[in-house]
Amino acid sequence: MLKWSMEAAVAAVAVVVTTAGGVYTTVYHGGVVNQQIVELESRAAQTESHVAKHDDQLTTIQQQNSAMKQSLDDIKDTVHDIQSQVRKPQYGNNR
Repeated sequence: MLKWSMEAAVAAVAVVVTTAGGVYTTVYHGGVVNQQIVELESRAAQTESHVAKHDDQLTTIQQQNSAMKQSLDDIKDTVHDIQSQVRKPQYGNNR
């Protein structure tokens, strides 16, 4: 009976040690995974900030392009008006 009890006690200790090792490994790996999640969230936030910065720059460039296009349209209209004035027949000038 004592032999069976010793075997049972050794088996119980082995189960406890194995379970404790499993719990430790799970907690350790859980901590590592949590750290990786924190790092990924940080990188995602940095990426979002970087993209927002480029969106702002793109908006500024689009506004500048629109203003330049309007300026070119104004210049084109002015040149057209000048050409019309130059090409307009002068009354009283019969050549």
